Amino acid sequence: MSLFARVLVLILFLLPTTAMAESDDWQVAKATSQVKYTTDLSNWMDLHTGDVVPNRAWISTGPRGRAQLTRGVESIGFQPNTMASITTNSGLFSARKTEVRQQIGTLDLEIEKRNQPHTTVQTPYLAAVVKGTIFHVSVGKTAASVSVDRGLVQVTSFASGQQANVGPHQTASVDHNAGMTVSGQVSMPSINSVAPSVATVPALGATTLSGQATASNSTSKSSQASTAGDSGDKGNTNGENNSGSGNSSGKSSSEASHGNGGNSSGNGNSNAGNSGGDGNGNGNAGNGGDNGKGNAGNNNSNGNGNSGNSGGNGKGNGNGNGNGNGNGNGNVKSGRK
Repeated sequence: MSLFARVLVLILFLLPTTAMAESDDWQVAKATSQVKYTTDLSNWMDLHTGDVVPNRAWISTGPRGRAQLTRGVESIGFQPNTMASITTNSGLFSARKTEVRQQIGTLDLEIEKRNQPHTTVQTPYLAAVVKGTIFHVSVGKTAASVSVDRGLVQVTSFASGQQANVGPHQTASVDHNAGMTVSGQVSMPSINSVAPSVATVPALGATTLSGQATASNSTSKSSQASTAGDSGDKGNTNGENNSGSGNSSGKSSSEASHGNGGNSSGNGNSNAGNSGGDGNGNGNAGNGGDNGKGNAGNNNSNGNGNSGNSGGNGKGNGNGNGNGNGNGNGNVKSGRK
């Protein structure tokens, strides 16, 4: 392949990429004097009509500030006293996705319709996910709401774990304390329960994220239940039994002397895994022989222990061995003097 052909192929390959990059940019269609932006949250600069908004930049409007951004057929309008950022992610082999992070104020959005959800609005109290629609998002200090003109918007409340699909002429509101409420001109959307989650955007002046306390409590309860279940599975008991010793003495005639071995008993206590259990073991020593000396027999005791704890029931059996020795001494007196 000639050098010219190679260069031509390279140009044709790069053209779609360049066009895609340009289409990702949001441009300022209208802006008043009280509109500024920042890329580092420290240095704020004026935003003018015709400017291209840097990706991930935060835009802030004053009490009389308004701005309208456009990207192809899509548009986002900033009302007074609004602060939000827009982030676009795209690649050669992945569909473009847009995330709007809105901390305060009101946004009016018109989003291109696609087959898959591709635009998300994150607020301190709710998230709105869309495939393509016209809707409005308002955020206050303790609540947020979504109202829809066209299409369908999935609204999720972080702290209360609630979700609703909001259609045309319907509204979903999320209060920091009361959770989600819905309304509609003709019909109301249904509210479903989902797992609580944590917001990614803090409320203005807040030091914690919405849903953070709920998620922590849920994790703590799950951990406690797991620990209780594990600790209740098994109990081990150990029984120890020590037998006593008995001494016997007897008196006899010259023919023989008799001794009785003492009886011995032992008690064994069992210890169960986590909670104490009781076990008793009893053993009896044998009887001494006829010749004044008696050795006690074997003494076996069984200790039973029951273990239990907060999470379950455990059973344990302990065996203990006890040895008892009985010595009998007999004195023989002779009939002769």
